[in-house]
Amino acid sequence: MKIIFLIHKQQARGQEIFASQLAQELTTQGLEVKLVCLYSGLFDLPFEGEIQSLGLKSSKAVWNPKKWKEFAKIVSAFDAEIIQANGGDTFKFLALASFFFIKKPKLIFNNGGVMSYYLRNDFQKQLNSFFLSRMNGLVSVSKYSKSDIENTFNPKLPHQVITIGIHIPEVQLVGHQKLTWLHIGGFTPEKNHFSLIEIFQKALNLGVGGHLQLVGDGPLMQEIERMVREKNLQSQISVQGAVPAPWHIVSIPTVLLLPSLIEGMPAVISEALCLGIPIISYGIGGIQELKKEFPSLILIDPNDDAGFIEAMNSVYNNYEEYLRMSRKDIEKAKAFFNLKKKVFEFLNFYSQL
Repeated sequence: MKIIFLIHKQQARGQEIFASQLAQELTTQGLEVKLVCLYSGLFDLPFEGEIQSLGLKSSKAVWNPKKWKEFAKIVSAFDAEIIQANGGDTFKFLALASFFFIKKPKLIFNNGGVMSYYLRNDFQKQLNSFFLSRMNGLVSVSKYSKSDIENTFNPKLPHQVITIGIHIPEVQLVGHQKLTWLHIGGFTPEKNHFSLIEIFQKALNLGVGGHLQLVGDGPLMQEIERMVREKNLQSQISVQGAVPAPWHIVSIPTVLLLPSLIEGMPAVISEALCLGIPIISYGIGGIQELKKEFPSLILIDPNDDAGFIEAMNSVYNNYEEYLRMSRKDIEKAKAFFNLKKKVFEFLNFYSQL
């Protein structure tokens, strides 16, 4: 079987990393997998094969027929049987480019988010409904993500939930005296960095100690850095760029903070669970589905800043107890998010199309 994975960009984002890891694992099963990205990037994704870039310069280029034809030539030369779009602009680009395929492969949209969150008007809804009509199958990362698509568009397509899979981070978390409040994620509006900084500052004022470490990249990074300077919090907050292996810079005690406005099923939460790191998160999107499986998760009602601060205070003053509870979930998390298991779930889905 020959498969093309279409990704947004070579970047340190969960969607691209998972797609790359999945593609690599599929090659070990004897499949031929080609990775193609819309936009060029410098991040070293975990895929051993060649990553071909279409070199789009802006989101407007997604609508450029020349790029559709260029991709169609790649598809024809590779003789792809399946093409899977993985987040970002890949979904609409694949739908549009499909009109130029000589022999149309099976088209799959791997939905890692919550589509309705990004719809601003009825025209956008109708347009995305049209894009969905060009697909042959859908995969969603959580029940919440699947329900969102079903309720918004009611597509008449095979649709399966396959939760995220990861390579379990092989790190030894060393001890450190000062507690680190950690956030890993792109500097984008839905990750809610501005509120996180406000929450952290209020927690500091209430006597909660520790250092906030923000790891990631994205369009809002400079604004976040400016906000930290304006609040004179440079000694309490570190803003870092993308880190290839962020867990290798993590020490104990550390707590992962996720105050996102919306999420499908973030990879970072699965990695933290596999490492036994305490997690405080808003109970949004697919994250709320994990509570039943992993009791150590601390989920706060969305936008309840006071509740988030209260949870931080509790963990700060009782860290060892929360660490003990988190470590109880490690083995279950490793089984639940096992990447090889997800590979066979995808292969089974492909075979049904």
